[in-house]
Amino acid sequence: MKGVKFSLKESLYQKVKICKELSEKLSFERVERAKEDYHARKPPVHCGITVHSVIGCTYKCSYCYLPEMGIAFSKAQPYGLGGEDITLSLLFNPSFIPGLLGTYIALGSIGEPFHPVGAWRTLEYIETFSRLLGNPIQFSTKAILDDHVAKRLLQARGSPINPLVTIVTLQHNEKIEPVAPSPVRRLETIANLRKSGLYPMLFLRPLIPDLQDSTELLRESKNSGATAVVFGGLRVTPSIIARLASVGVDTSQILNRVKGQLRDGIQISVQSQDLKEHLAEEARRIGLTPLFSACCANTLNIYLAKGVRVPCAGLCFVEGQFCAKCPVNCQSIKVEVDPDEIKWAVKEFLNVDVSRVDFSSSRIFLYATNPKHVERRLRVHKGIRAFLETAYRKKFYVEQG
Repeated sequence: MKGVKFSLKESLYQKVKICKELSEKLSFERVERAKEDYHARKPPVHCGITVHSVIGCTYKCSYCYLPEMGIAFSKAQPYGLGGEDITLSLLFNPSFIPGLLGTYIALGSIGEPFHPVGAWRTLEYIETFSRLLGNPIQFSTKAILDDHVAKRLLQARGSPINPLVTIVTLQHNEKIEPVAPSPVRRLETIANLRKSGLYPMLFLRPLIPDLQDSTELLRESKNSGATAVVFGGLRVTPSIIARLASVGVDTSQILNRVKGQLRDGIQISVQSQDLKEHLAEEARRIGLTPLFSACCANTLNIYLAKGVRVPCAGLCFVEGQFCAKCPVNCQSIKVEVDPDEIKWAVKEFLNVDVSRVDFSSSRIFLYATNPKHVERRLRVHKGIRAFLETAYRKKFYVEQG
C-alpha cells in the first residue's frame, strides 16, 4: 500500500509562516487575546485537540457530564473568539501542527456546536480552519442540520469534514433527552449531510446498558446514509446515576459495570467493551463500518473524503487496542520520515542525544548509550512524547546502543 511522507520541520515551518501572516493581519489586541486564550495552552493528546465554538447546551440529557464540569443546562453561548482569532490561538499552541497530516480538530466536547445561539460561530470556525490550516475537522451534534448548512460544510474543501450525529436510542429518547431534537430529525440530518456529499457517521454515545434498541438504530442510520458508527462509553458520577434513575433507567445494570467507588465530581467509565464488540458485529452485518474511537472516525473520513490513507493520530493500531480494523488499515501504511530529523526532534524537544534511529511500521527505536535517561525524559515529558509520536504516527521505544 502507498505510504505517506512527513517532515516535522516542514510542518513547523508552515506553522510559523501562517502564524506570522495572520498576526500581521490582526490588531495587537486580537493577537494578544489569541495568545492568552485557553486553546493556545491546551496540552497535547494523541487523538487531537478539542475546540470550543459553543459553551453549554440546553438539551438537558440525563447522562450528560457538563454539570459535573460546572456548566449548567440553563444556557449556551458562542465562544468569544472569531474564526481567525481562534486559528491564531491554535497556531500559538506549541503542540499544534497544521495540515492534513497535522493535529485532528474536534468541535463539540463542552457544548452543542450547532445550538441555535452559536451555529454561526461553528460554521465560521470550520470555514476558517479549512481555508487557513487544512487540518481534519470533526464535529459531534444532536442538532437539525438542513441542506443550507450541509452545503456550507461541503464548501469547506480545504479540510476533510467529519460529521458525527449523536443518537443514543430510538425508543427512549424522550425520557433521557427531553429537549434534544428527536431521533427522526437527527436521522434527517444524516440524510441531508450525505446528500450534500459529506460522509456522516452515527455517534452511538453513550452506550447505556438498559436501552436495548441499538440494532434498529444501526439499521435506520444506515438507511439514512450513515457510512460508519462510532461507539462511545458512558461516564458516571453519583449525580448522573441519580438523574438516570429519576427518568426510569435501570441503573443496576450500569453500576454492575462500574469498577471502583463512585464519588462526587469524579467521572468513572462504565465497562462496555463487550457491548461495543457485539454491536460492531451487528454494524458489519448491516453494512456500517464500526469504530471504537472518534479519532478513528476522523481518520476514516480522510480516506472517504480525500482518498488518502493516513495512519490514525490516536495510534490505537500500534498496540491493537480500540482498533476496529477499518478500511484505512493503518498498520499497513508506511510513514516515511528522515532518521536525522528524528535525532533533531528528540534533541530539540526532549534535550536528549541518540546515536541511531531504526523504524518498524509503527515504532521508532531510539538507540542511546544511556537509555534509562532517555526513558526518564520521555516519561517526565508525556506531553512532548505525545506530540512527537502523533506527528510521526509511530511510538517511541528506547534501546541500548
